[in-house]
Formats: sequence, structure tokens, C-alpha cells
Amino acid sequence: MTRPPPPPPPAVPLPLDLERMRRAGAGDPEAQTWLMTHVIPRVRRIARAFLRSSADADDAAQLALLAILESASTYRGEAAVEAWARRIAARTILRYAKQQRRDGAPVAPESAIDEEVAQAPHQPPFEALPREARAYLDALPEAQRNVILLHHALDYSIEEIAGMTEVSPDTVKSRLRLGIGALRKQVRQDIAVGRKRAS
Repeated sequence: MTRPPPPPPPAVPLPLDLERMRRAGAGDPEAQTWLMTHVIPRVRRIARAFLRSSADADDAAQLALLAILESASTYRGEAAVEAWARRIAARTILRYAKQQRRDGAPVAPESAIDEEVAQAPHQPPFEALPREARAYLDALPEAQRNVILLHHALDYSIEEIAGMTEVSPDTVKSRLRLGIGALRKQVRQDIAVGRKRAS
């Protein structure tokens, strides 16, 4: 007498975030609302750091949020949802800012940079400057300014920045080193001539 086949093992439930992301990717409104609630503050923060006008920042943030929603089905749970989403957001916003520069729009950041620097978990070496942080950052090549903002103001790791900007980690480190060196040189020059921040 043959034995009946053993019952299949019980299905292992998906982690909650992974299940929500799959539902969001499938168009579930409740899951999509949950996703947007989690990522909107970070996405807006990144957009404000890279774009001058609030209208451009809003447009870039909207594009980034759409890109996150469209990519929800690709989430594999290998990183926290917020970390996964901010990589997509940063790439989208950097592309938008680059296109705006090509079109001649003013995209150098304003006071948002100073706010981000002030809130940064790892303070960069340009505290208590003779001029505002944006004045020094605006004088840098775009690639150096972007990695300094991403690393020091927005707290991305070297590896994350490499993925966002599609260069090697060594290139990111080099841009950081050159950019910080140029910032220090500007600050030393301002101190030497007695420049003071306007009140």
C-alpha cells in the first residue's frame, strides 16, 4: 500500500515591508499610500538641496516619487525601504538637476544647503564660515559639490553615492577629497583677507 504524499510545507509569510512593497507595485492604493508616507520627507529634502526654486524642487520630487512607485515591484528587501527609495530619488533628482543646468535654469541651491549642513549627522569641515556654505559650494565643480552634499548633508555612504552617480567608490572618494580641499582653501583665503559673513 502506497503512502499518500506528504503535505506541502506551510507557506512562509513575507516580511511586512516586503509584502507591502509587492502590493504597492501591484497598484494597491493602501500600500502605495503607506510607501509615499514613508519616503516623501526624505525625497523633498533631497530635492530642496539640489534645486534652487521651490517649483523645480517640487517637480523633481514628484518625478522621484513616481519613479519609486514604478520600481516598487523590484524591491527585494535587501535594504530598508527608506534607504532603497532614497537611492532612486537621488538618482532621479540628480538627473533632473543636470537637465535643468543644460537648459540654463538656475539650480544652485539656496539656504536649503545651509539647513542640511547644520542638520548633518557628520559635520563637514566648514562650520562657522566667513560666508554661507552655499557660496563655497557653488564655486566647486558640479561633481565635487554633489558628492559633498550627498555625503555630508544627506548622510549617504560612499558606496551609496557611487551607485547613485554611476562611478566607482574610489572616484567618489577622490571627488570628496578634492572638494573638501578646495573648500578649505577658500575658507583660508577668506580668513586671510578678513572676510566676514554678512549679517
